[in-house]
Amino acid sequence: MKVLTYTRAREKRAGLLLEQDVYDIAACSTYFGMDELPVSVLDLLALEKEAPMRVLYDHILENCRNGDNLPLQCCIGLDEVRLCAPIPRPPKLICLGRNYRDHIEEQGAKAPEKPLLFSKASTAVINPGDPIVIPKGSTQVDFEGELAFIIGRTVKNPTEKEAEEAIFGYTCLNDVTEREAQFGEKQWFRGKSMDTFAPMGPWIVTSDEVGDPLDLRISTQVNSEVMQSESTSMLIFTPVDIIRFVARTITLEPGDVISTGTPGGVGVFREPQVFLKDGDVVEITVEKIGTLSNPVESER
Repeated sequence: MKVLTYTRAREKRAGLLLEQDVYDIAACSTYFGMDELPVSVLDLLALEKEAPMRVLYDHILENCRNGDNLPLQCCIGLDEVRLCAPIPRPPKLICLGRNYRDHIEEQGAKAPEKPLLFSKASTAVINPGDPIVIPKGSTQVDFEGELAFIIGRTVKNPTEKEAEEAIFGYTCLNDVTEREAQFGEKQWFRGKSMDTFAPMGPWIVTSDEVGDPLDLRISTQVNSEVMQSESTSMLIFTPVDIIRFVARTITLEPGDVISTGTPGGVGVFREPQVFLKDGDVVEITVEKIGTLSNPVESER
């Protein structure tokens, strides 16, 4: 399944994407005589069970096979909606540093023995198509294309199987970074958490549809020029590794987002360096998921 958040009548609502149509989850659940499902993706995940969404998805598929048309409040074309970040305000937004071998090599660093964690403020999250805003005075705003995953059930000190089952699905994330703040302040939170510095989307693709998360091609383009291109097989710590490490001491909850790190090719380590500027467009593509695109503009 592809699960998304979209705006309708100024309200953020959860939808299922089938081909080029968005099916409103709450409206469709009522139409098919089910218990009405929540309006937001976060509230849906709080149910801690995927079954209602899966049943609804099957109903919609059967409806499409029969050629039946759903009412307008249930179905609308993808090109008629405004996509939002699938989890607009995640309870936790946890990221990894130095988790791709080529990214470690370009830094001249050593591979960490344990996952290197940091957090980004949830207020940094923006929608597909929203501008990444370069703060006044900043000259070193960098891109970092990443594969992120969404927690679908509460998990603490899990087994390997429990950790795998806790992953609801995957999305794209741009871990935008203000390098002067990151390196100058000797900690990463502010440089990683500035407003607009966590574009996310365009939707969540559930784990069953993605298959092996370590067999995906990930790339970042700036103005159609490829800056990063790697396979997730080069990850040092896998999603399951990360969950087991984090949840050993920190409870993970539905809607938490964990981003797995960026491959080599970021702007700060290129020669010459490449930083984002007004008018740029950044596109992050992850195989089997889609493309997250955001323009760049200077703070007005």
